[in-house]
Formats: sequence, C-alpha cells, structure tokens
Amino acid sequence: MGLLFRNSTNSTVYVAYAYQNSDCRPVTYAKIGWFRLDPGQLREVWSGYAGGRTFFYYAESDRLVWSGPYFTQVPFQAFHWCWNVGCTTCRNVGMNRVDVGNFVFNHTVNLIGVSSSQRKSSENVTIALPTNPTNKKPVPRQMPKTMPKKLRKGRPVLRNRVTFPLKARKTNSMS
Repeated sequence: MGLLFRNSTNSTVYVAYAYQNSDCRPVTYAKIGWFRLDPGQLREVWSGYAGGRTFFYYAESDRLVWSGPYFTQVPFQAFHWCWNVGCTTCRNVGMNRVDVGNFVFNHTVNLIGVSSSQRKSSENVTIALPTNPTNKKPVPRQMPKTMPKKLRKGRPVLRNRVTFPLKARKTNSMS
C-alpha cells in the first residue's frame, strides 16, 4: 500500500515529492527526493495507506519536466526536509498537487511523455503529462494545515534516494 511513481517514458526520471508532516511549521509538509526511476520502472515512495491525503511531486528527465504551481527549494543531493527549508545552492521547483481519494489504498502517478496514448486517469492512478518549461517567478500557495484524524498512518520510503546527476544539473537547472 502507498504512493507509487511509474516511469512510462524511455528516459531515466528523477522524482521528488512532498507529504503532510505535522512536525514541520509553519507549512505542515515535508519534501523528499531524489528517487531514480529507470524506463518502465514502478517505485513505491510512500509506504502505508495513501487514501485521503494530498501529495505534491516534481519530476524531470534529460528532456521532460513534470512541474506545477507549488514552489519550494530543493538541493541536488538526496534530501528529506520541511517544505520551507532551502539552501544557497538549491533551486526552486514547482510541484504538482495530487489529491488521493479517501478509499484508495494505493495511488500511482504515471509519468508519461507527450507521445504516449495512455492519458486516462482513474481514482487510483494519476496520468501526469510533462509541462512546458518556463521562467516564471515562483508563486507562493497556501498549503493545507490539518490532516484528517481517522486515517491510518503511513510513512515516506527513505531508501533508494540518489543524488541528482551532474549531467542533468547543467541542462535542466531552473532557478
């Protein structure tokens, strides 16, 4: 059970995501990355019941980016920080929001390329199309501050995180 990412492209993809964490203040979300997904790979990044939660994610390959309007700073090395923590060598990335239904045990974010024919989402699968890279200024967004009390606890998967590759840093660096 959990949150999973599937790489349905023919390139290696690196994923970071955020989950609600009441230990973080004032924004009650923690972010964690980088998870490497080879072409066709499915990787669990959250272990436990995913239902009723809101997650955020950012992903990129050597040619595609999956981003959104929720900006935070991320480093190039493996990390597990509160949402509002940053660093002088970090970069701003925009994350997409995924709301998981209450009765969904597992939820998969399927990262696809624009040429893929599989574009239909369901209750337990989100089809994520790549975004167009932009140089827009970050827009702060209000994050939810409370977590439903009756959900079973889950936890982030801390193993298998990697440093963002040096080659990709030079070609995809966005500030």
